[in-house]
Amino acid sequence: MEQLLLLWIKEKQLAGDSVSEAIICEKADAIFQDLKCDVPEMEGESSQGGEGFKASSGWFDNFKKRSGIHSVIRHRKASSGDIKTAENFIKVFEKLISEEGYLPQQVFNCDETGLFWKKMPRRTFITAEEKSLSGHKAMKDRLTLALCANAIGNFKIKPLLVYRC
Repeated sequence: MEQLLLLWIKEKQLAGDSVSEAIICEKADAIFQDLKCDVPEMEGESSQGGEGFKASSGWFDNFKKRSGIHSVIRHRKASSGDIKTAENFIKVFEKLISEEGYLPQQVFNCDETGLFWKKMPRRTFITAEEKSLSGHKAMKDRLTLALCANAIGNFKIKPLLVYRC
């Protein structure tokens, strides 16, 4: 069963998919159930008072030791920000507010945030032969939310939801 599980992990790794402990345990249970149906002796053993196989955290820890799989972090591109420009903008913005006489109720901030709803976990398990994880193309399906409110927070505009494949 564990050899089949290792093959499955390798396939997922080659496809660029992340696999967590929970996903591996779920797959181990599924493989065991499939094998149990194919091998009558296994069925009899579990029905004679035994509990059968359960992919628990303890089993997973031992499986990691036996198979040599290990956890790695998927790295993503670092974002950069221009601190000097941001500091300069604050000064210019404060000057504009005071010169034009705007009240905090009249000043709004609108920002967007993305939700990658098909995004895989950053951490994944890879086989013992592999020392690091090769690059892969991440899923890009995301929802974008635009959120807007005034400076004192007493007036919030309904969120705008944008879905793009």
